[in-house]
Amino acid sequence: MLKVITDYRVKKFLDKLSKKDKAKCFEYIELFEKYGFMMGPKCLKKVRGPVWELRPGKVRLFLFVKGESQVIIHSVIKSSQQIKIKDWHIIETRIKEYYL
Repeated sequence: MLKVITDYRVKKFLDKLSKKDKAKCFEYIELFEKYGFMMGPKCLKKVRGPVWELRPGKVRLFLFVKGESQVIIHSVIKSSQQIKIKDWHIIETRIKEYYL
């Protein structure tokens, strides 16, 4: 079973979601803990470099591998096919924070 860490800013984001969306996110996190990177591309997709996207419905959870752990570092409500530049900046900044 994988060790998944959820950044406190992602936890705040999840707390603001509807019960249905929140439940789906936690279901996907549990599935990821159990099956890891064996999940299919409908649920989990590598997006760039060390960054992966967990895809529970309209929510996107971005994570990266740090040692033995997987860290969920950013989350958004999906609004387009492309990941916005501002979200990439947040993801890159948070990855750097975890390596300090």
